[in-house]
Amino acid sequence: MGAMLNRNQNRPIQHNWSDREVKCRAIYKLCENFNIKHMIIAADYNYPLGIPGGYFNGKAVPPFPDYLRDYHIHFMRYLYYMCIMNAVGDYPAEMTMVEIQSAFEKNKGKKCRPRIKKILIGEAPPPKPLNYFYNPYPLRWNVAKGKPTKGQGWTSAIKNALFPGMVFPDTVSFLKACAREGFLLIDLFPYAISYSKSRGTVTTPNRFFRAACISAWGAGIAPYPHNIISTLNNLVCCIQKNIAIGFSLTVFGNIVLNDTGAVGAFNAWCLANGIILNPPGPIDQIRVVPPPVPNASNFLRICHRNPMQNPCSILLNQAGF
Repeated sequence: MGAMLNRNQNRPIQHNWSDREVKCRAIYKLCENFNIKHMIIAADYNYPLGIPGGYFNGKAVPPFPDYLRDYHIHFMRYLYYMCIMNAVGDYPAEMTMVEIQSAFEKNKGKKCRPRIKKILIGEAPPPKPLNYFYNPYPLRWNVAKGKPTKGQGWTSAIKNALFPGMVFPDTVSFLKACAREGFLLIDLFPYAISYSKSRGTVTTPNRFFRAACISAWGAGIAPYPHNIISTLNNLVCCIQKNIAIGFSLTVFGNIVLNDTGAVGAFNAWCLANGIILNPPGPIDQIRVVPPPVPNASNFLRICHRNPMQNPCSILLNQAGF
């Protein structure tokens, strides 16, 4: 049974929809929500900065236009290649944001191509745009060795997990392979700043940082307008029904997985969209055997070990990557 609010009477109007009609409407709604045009806007980007006493209040972050130019455009080009082009053909390294938005808008309501099946949650873009995972810049790649250059710890860990022993001629070839593999890295926060000195510790996180993590996940008393759950909702038409999900760092992974509201929000999203996790179990699954590397979390889907500053390829593999 579906219900729609009659604004004039302030009471629901009942519609006798069949199960098939309800299912069709739900499917259409998913495709309708595949509206990447509104993935993030300036008001959402700036929202956490204005929260009195909030973790980001008073922090100097890149202006929104700089974020779009240095980071978001690369993310959107990758999404376009994976979700619109189905990871086939030449990589759209020069495509403009206007062209990408227009393409997603034209695709809205059409048959979806579920390609995403491995989702890694990152903390934030790196302060140096060159180190951003989705940046296709050639100097990020050691052509002679077929792997990322020194200092690309994140990219190296992901490459070693997804493609152990494989070599790629350049950054674009690697990104194309990641898209074909259904890999997606989503950041908890959009701000390219240093977090290491203000997070607190794994066992005693800064309480403002903790609140920010929960809000950025899409849970808590006041979720941020741009959050992980809303991003997953925007992309749901391109996400397969059986997925792996992991956290790249222990400090915020522990915060999310120890919060019943955050876990509940993700469970509700999975239930609403028929999503099953691989390996099987809840998002806060505890390891049934000790971790294979030292200083790792007991949570199966935290793919990090201290004191590393990037995910661990061995733990990524254990989490289904």
